[in-house]
Amino acid sequence: MSAEGRAPLVEARGVVKTYGGGLFRRQGVTRALDDVDLDIGVGEVVALIGESGSGKTTLGKVLLRLTSVDSGRVTFEGQDVFAAGAAALRQMRRRFQMVFQNQAANLHPKMTVREMMDESIRLHRPELDDAGRTALTSTLLERVGLSARADQRPASLSGGEKRRVGLARILATKPRLIVADEPTSGLDAAIKQQTITLLKHLKDADLAYLLISHDLGLVRKISERVVVMLKGRIIEDVPVERLGVSGTHHPYTLRLMQAAELLEDHAPSTEGEVTRAGAAAERVEVTSAGCVYAGDCALARRLGILSKCASERPQFVDVGERHRVACFGLTEPGRESNV
Repeated sequence: MSAEGRAPLVEARGVVKTYGGGLFRRQGVTRALDDVDLDIGVGEVVALIGESGSGKTTLGKVLLRLTSVDSGRVTFEGQDVFAAGAAALRQMRRRFQMVFQNQAANLHPKMTVREMMDESIRLHRPELDDAGRTALTSTLLERVGLSARADQRPASLSGGEKRRVGLARILATKPRLIVADEPTSGLDAAIKQQTITLLKHLKDADLAYLLISHDLGLVRKISERVVVMLKGRIIEDVPVERLGVSGTHHPYTLRLMQAAELLEDHAPSTEGEVTRAGAAAERVEVTSAGCVYAGDCALARRLGILSKCASERPQFVDVGERHRVACFGLTEPGRESNV
């Protein structure tokens, strides 16, 4: 589901990605992506949130064909990403890019910022001559606030400046989609705010972002829509303006909001509180088909639907305009607002 009125830029359908298993491996198979559907509209800013290991980075890589899939389909601008040949994929990669957490690893230690920019432009904009590359380098470094650092090497740059170099190199490709994996991780509060401001400043009508993060407070400042992942599944898709105030959320999303102190104006919720006695009394085995949150869900216990949640996969329920949640509890009689 993309933002209303926007043409889809990226569409993922039924994507499955597993790790582990095999003849010589004793560990079980991990379902990193479990039948995932996701749309990103042209020019949309989507935040993908969830705890570590939920599948966020894997999904970002899959959308850009940086890792394979077991099954499913991904299209970019209507073209099947995994069916594209080498030449078509090279053209695609000029239009979608990824900002990795460890941006310093992508910077050449012996090249200046200006030299790295020139190298990127030579690769992605072969139609430009020397004067054109010089002019574009100056323009892009000015956009990211690094004009004064053009002749510095990576060792002389701060963590925030290294990320700005990465963004400038990406902008040289004239992308339509940027996947940013934890773009502010490891930065202090002031540099985080500068990075958020920069991402907003660089945004235009044709450029879409997928921001991968576990920081709900951060994504509320820049995203238009929040997609919540847990254990390889998307469990909620909500416009950012409804986050925390909509009255209806997945119990796991609610727990994330409480951890981020985004519910301070509301009465404390007991959705995430499971007593040992209650858990022991209703302990059930959660099957691979069941809700991935069933084992921790106080709501399922309170409503008496734990067995159902543990054995059946919940489908999405529309709970508001462009707001979907995959939770059996939201359709149960007696269900009340959880915010």
